[in-house]
Amino acid sequence: MSLKILHTSDWHLGRCFRETRFDLFPVQKLILNEIVNIVEHRGPQIVIIAGDIFDTYNPPFDAEYQFYETIIRIVEKGSLVIAIAGNHDSPDKLSIGQPLIRGKHPILIVNSLSEGFVRDYEDDRFIISVEEGFFKIRIKDESVTVALKAVPYPSEARLSLSGEEFAEALKKNFQSEPQFTCDYFVIASHLFLSGAIKSGSERIFQIGGADSIPLEYFSQRADYIALGHLHKYQCIGNATYSGSIYTFDMGEIGQNKGVCLWEENNSERKIQLIDFTGIPQIRKLEFPTLEEAINNVPDDQSYYYVVIRSSVNYRPDLLERMIKAYGDRLVNWRFESMESSEEQGFIDITKMDEDERFREYYRSKNHSEPDEDLVRLFLECLEEARNVTN
Repeated sequence: MSLKILHTSDWHLGRCFRETRFDLFPVQKLILNEIVNIVEHRGPQIVIIAGDIFDTYNPPFDAEYQFYETIIRIVEKGSLVIAIAGNHDSPDKLSIGQPLIRGKHPILIVNSLSEGFVRDYEDDRFIISVEEGFFKIRIKDESVTVALKAVPYPSEARLSLSGEEFAEALKKNFQSEPQFTCDYFVIASHLFLSGAIKSGSERIFQIGGADSIPLEYFSQRADYIALGHLHKYQCIGNATYSGSIYTFDMGEIGQNKGVCLWEENNSERKIQLIDFTGIPQIRKLEFPTLEEAINNVPDDQSYYYVVIRSSVNYRPDLLERMIKAYGDRLVNWRFESMESSEEQGFIDITKMDEDERFREYYRSKNHSEPDEDLVRLFLECLEEARNVTN
């Protein structure tokens, strides 16, 4: 008896690198293609996508197209796909494509905590039914039955409950167990588990006054708990976060990114992170001056977040040259005083003229230089405000 589950999450299709306009979609397409290749070579019977498929409630058309194309390619390799809604996903949006795939492919899209959403399904590989809130999945080749509890992002708004009532309902849901005979019991959800490590870009919700869900909320019978929401790969007991598929902010630079493969063969279980290969990485570079940054552009395919440790002798023409030198590989840049990071923490704007204060603010928000007409307009508005108050 054997089973393989490939577990991924937090695709965030349509996202830009945090606080920049750097579009990550071209890289995401490469990653989704690699996921399909991993499915082909590793042969999991089940693929779980544990939420945050998209980055916004209204993703661009290209992102939606890429999602549906990818899951169709995965089932063509012989796997069953289960995708659940995360906090970034619109349950209604995930419903749109279901009439086209329901009953035609082994694809289960779980967008709601409360409604019936999947019809029974059978083909030459799988028999799928819904029994008392569980998917009953019969894998014909292995003569294996899997009970799967799929719980999309549990929010008080989506359940129309709050406080202790919400926490109790969630606990009851996760501790429920299948009443039918099964060889494996799997839970998939999108949430923040107690003891997990947050990377920095995830949004954390509260349940009954607590900022996380304890592992004790889950049934002890569960063989595997596949989670999404936190972007760092990690295991807590029998629960695992696959992590995000790519580096989405500075806090994730240097983390290994990939997909999880959980498998059991003749009672021997193992889990591993399969790293993505050949995907351009985002790296952080630090230089003392703009000139150093211009003269030391790496000769590879990585993307770069450039930090200049001093803004002394700053000139707009040098910044322009640096931006041009890195071209499409420049994710973002910023000035950072050598003393400011830990000792000072902030730029001392009290020593700046008003126009330079505005320029510094504009750089921090827009990562570019303000137009001179905009600076002039700001100073005029500031003067007018002073006249009104006086």
